[in-house]
Amino acid sequence: MSRFLYALPAVLVLVPAVAGRAQTGTDIHGTWTAEIRAGKVFLQVRTTAPPDSTRSGNWNGDWNMGQSFPIDELSGLPANNDQLTAASVRFDLRREAGTLSFDGSFREGRGAGLFTFAPRDAYVGEMKSLGYTDDLPLWRRYQLAVHDVGPRYIRELKSEGFDKLTLDEIQRAKSHGVDIEYIRGIKALGFRTASLDTLVRTRDHGVTPDYVKAMKAEGYGGTTLEDFVRTRDHGVTQTYIQGMKQAGFGSATVDELVRAKDHGVTPEFVQEVRRLGLSASTLDQFVRLRDHGVREAFVQELKAVGYDKVAVEDLIRLRDHGVTAAYVRELGAQGFKNVPIEDLLRTRNHGVSADYDADMKDLGLKDLTLSQIVRLRDHGITPGFVNHARARGYKTTDPEELVRLKNGGLWR
Repeated sequence: MSRFLYALPAVLVLVPAVAGRAQTGTDIHGTWTAEIRAGKVFLQVRTTAPPDSTRSGNWNGDWNMGQSFPIDELSGLPANNDQLTAASVRFDLRREAGTLSFDGSFREGRGAGLFTFAPRDAYVGEMKSLGYTDDLPLWRRYQLAVHDVGPRYIRELKSEGFDKLTLDEIQRAKSHGVDIEYIRGIKALGFRTASLDTLVRTRDHGVTPDYVKAMKAEGYGGTTLEDFVRTRDHGVTQTYIQGMKQAGFGSATVDELVRAKDHGVTPEFVQEVRRLGLSASTLDQFVRLRDHGVREAFVQELKAVGYDKVAVEDLIRLRDHGVTAAYVRELGAQGFKNVPIEDLLRTRNHGVSADYDADMKDLGLKDLTLSQIVRLRDHGITPGFVNHARARGYKTTDPEELVRLKNGGLWR
């Protein structure tokens, strides 16, 4: 469904001398660009609001609109010609409020040129007969024509129970794509009491009748339209649900699926984890793996250094604490093989590196256990301290003696 864009700076400026010329109370004109694709025309028009327009506020830029139209709504454009090329083209967009007439050219389906707006005289009287006695100067009628707001749409709204609306409310609904087909489609799915504001919100968030039907078909009925806004906003689609069902999560609730999707848990990620032989079974475990950065490469690298049957929570802890395959290999090069996971975590958390162990060995502190190395590291026993102690006559290689020296103030 199309969306309208207005009060935005123009991206493409065509014939600036004409487009930038001030509007008057009897003259609306501007520039247009268009692209024909698959029997539809994406049309953009740009014009400048007249100085006395009360609807332009304090903003002095151009007024833009973009919308896709079936090509047969643009009288004068040939059908079935996505590559239209013509040096001179004229076509019209006829609305109840008036007609936009376009002049310009096309090349390979892309066109540009100038347009003018001619109001339809009977429009003001027709609107008044429906109770809309608003002041409708030319600029206002132009906006209503662009958004296709007229007696027909107002009567359709009334037939669906939307009566006594302001013209601004009607224009907002139409410009946001809430047409009669959308209203009836949503009502037919059980939401008969939805307000027009609610329908505008659901339409803006991409909740279409087809989306609601698809969700219901997967067993997710939703009790309010807001439920569907939430799932649509979070990317929970029929395809995602079906994929997660195939992955074994057919009984997952909407809240669980929303959380999983938000955290990047896709059917593909679930399959990746299972290929690795991990014991994850709940959605929460998959969310935790995803959140903590446990990926296939990390698991495979750990397997390559001997850690091939690690529990999910242990993998998360190793990843969080920076215990990598490279770290394991470095410890192994210093003689520490098949280190238990708890010891790996402890040494990493206490800043023990292979380089630190190598420095201690160079100073004669050989055959240290990992617990002794952690204790030395925790107490700040550095190569500098050991050399300082030796300069003072302490030749010990006993780690506990070095700790006592440090704690006794030898360093000062």
